[in-house]
Formats: sequence, structure tokens, C-alpha cells
Amino acid sequence: MSHEFGISLAYLGRYFKKHTGKTMQDYIASYKTKLIENRLRYSTMRLSEIVDELGFADESHFNKFFKKQKGMNPSEYRKNLPVS
Repeated sequence: MSHEFGISLAYLGRYFKKHTGKTMQDYIASYKTKLIENRLRYSTMRLSEIVDELGFADESHFNKFFKKQKGMNPSEYRKNLPVS
């Protein structure tokens, strides 16, 4: 992105954090987590489909990422959703 905007990587990082309050990496992780939660809550997609759609290397990496963000694995999250 810094190349596209013609600015240094360090400046882009500082600018992004100043305006969002988060590092770019934290912002992306938070956004990805929201996408996963949305898929788990509102779709019947299999975990493997979500893994492929969001570009995770494999289901193991996906599970580790989600557990780090939410404190439970995606299957547990989906199972604990309120029934509507």
C-alpha cells in the first residue's frame, strides 16, 4: 500500500495508527474476525469454505487465529450462538 500511495512504510504505519487507533495488523485481524463471526452466525458455510474464502493456509491456522481473537474455536462459537 505504501508503494501505491508513494509514501514510506513507516509513515503509513504511523499515519494509520494515528487515524484508527490500531496498528494495520490489529485492524486487519479485527476486521477478519468480524467477517468470520458474520459467516458463522448468518450462513451455513462449512469451516473449510470460510478458510478458503478468507485466505487462511489451512483449517488449523484458521482455528488458532479465531481462538486467539475470541477465546474459543469457531465450532464452539457457532454452537453457542442463540437460537432464533
